[in-house]
Amino acid sequence: MSSYTITLHNVTRESASAIESTLRGVNGVDNVDIDVASESATVNSSLTYEEVLEAIRNTGVAAS
Repeated sequence: MSSYTITLHNVTRESASAIESTLRGVNGVDNVDIDVASESATVNSSLTYEEVLEAIRNTGVAAS
């Protein structure tokens, strides 16, 4: 299990909700915490960093 801090670009409350919902539906993701004000997400997951980024980017939010 790894913990990743991901920078989100131009995230809104609505897009944060979409990211959280999407990640919670992915096998291997245990916890998601999104801070809209700091434009960051902390994700605990057995997935790789790239797999988590891809899942976030699939919601339409730029992430790095």
